[in-house]
Amino acid sequence: MAKLNRAAAPDAISPALPVTALGLTGYLFIGTAAVLIPSVMPFITDEYMATGLTLTAIGLIFPARAVGGILGNLLAGVSSDRLGYGKLVWIAALAVAFSMALTAAARAWFLFLAGFALISIVQASLTTGINAMVADANRDSRARALNVLHGVYAVGATISPLVFAVVLEQGVPWRWTMAATGLIWLFYGAGALLLVRRISPSTASSAGQAAPAVDESVHAQDPGQKKTRQGGVLASIFSSVWVELQDALTANLGMLRNAGFLSLFLIAFIYNGVAFSLLGWVALFMQESAGFSTFSSISMISVFYIALTAGRFLCAAYAERLGYAATLLILAAGLALTYPLVIFSTTAAPLVIGIFLTGLTLSGLFPTALAYGTRLYPQHSGAVTGVLNVAMTIGTMLPPLWTAIFSDLWSFQTALGINYSMALLLLAVCVYLTRIEPRTKS
Repeated sequence: MAKLNRAAAPDAISPALPVTALGLTGYLFIGTAAVLIPSVMPFITDEYMATGLTLTAIGLIFPARAVGGILGNLLAGVSSDRLGYGKLVWIAALAVAFSMALTAAARAWFLFLAGFALISIVQASLTTGINAMVADANRDSRARALNVLHGVYAVGATISPLVFAVVLEQGVPWRWTMAATGLIWLFYGAGALLLVRRISPSTASSAGQAAPAVDESVHAQDPGQKKTRQGGVLASIFSSVWVELQDALTANLGMLRNAGFLSLFLIAFIYNGVAFSLLGWVALFMQESAGFSTFSSISMISVFYIALTAGRFLCAAYAERLGYAATLLILAAGLALTYPLVIFSTTAAPLVIGIFLTGLTLSGLFPTALAYGTRLYPQHSGAVTGVLNVAMTIGTMLPPLWTAIFSDLWSFQTALGINYSMALLLLAVCVYLTRIEPRTKS
């Protein structure tokens, strides 16, 4: 995350259309990656419960994801200052491909958790880079651009579970599915690299000219001098990163002292908390409790994202007219009214309807909150994006984990009932935002 006294540096040349297209394509694939673990969760659970792990222990996959995500968001701001958003995106995409291949090959549970945390680190950096890149490229219509961006994410998250379900039902191992998803990022990273070089030829050429000079100076030294110099460079880099992280944390804590921005932080947390506590376990729950097939249970994730997609494009159309706070309040009120369908349904049809309505009412919360945040701090979109992504990341850690614990103790529906308190808190926060919005505009 960038410091408040220095905005994250966009690329030297960043035409809005190709940059936005790059962001939209990346977010389509991020939607695919986001639903990978929920789609294969029944298979992960079966494999590792057979080794003696409990459901609570398997639920540690969510904290592993969250810890990696928080580190990735912190590192994204530091990286974007040095690299620019475009270069950060293609480097992070290639790193996602590499980390997915490693994790797919990991058999021991602690190695799988470590690999999944690595995926989360680089994927969070990629997500932060894309959000900030698109927000900067569309400064006159941030809410519309970000809702469209996240709507495209929802398209990827809607289609992908159906693809995963068909593949997995045919007997393809879930680890192969993860490795194949990594290939998508390999191709995207290569394409992003070509696009960034095309729109920033001067940057690419100057980097290319500088490289031989460095190589010649290194070759001219003896091995001892090389090691000393390389060690000094590495120490300098780590020292610089540490200082940047300290400055970023200090600046971001300053942002959180703003009551309006703290409200947005809570919205981002609740958004992912409600979504992932449901999506992380719904396929397993539908198989074990409702007797759904692999395809039908994983399809519930698509039902959620169909609604999320429709809702985000509706928010893209109306959020600027209604106002950010009003849009958030409408969504929060809808969630408070419809989420009980998920909690109290005992048959398939009402549960499917409840999942659909939950997706619809959650749809525009984060992109609209992000647009609100960038309006509060218009010169620091990278910092705003990073902080709100941290909130979302914490939301992917705590609520899904306590859902697993409460499900072990009582039942999945009891756990969802406890999670309803987040919907009520969301409603209170959005009511508060409608009261202070006139002041934030001024």
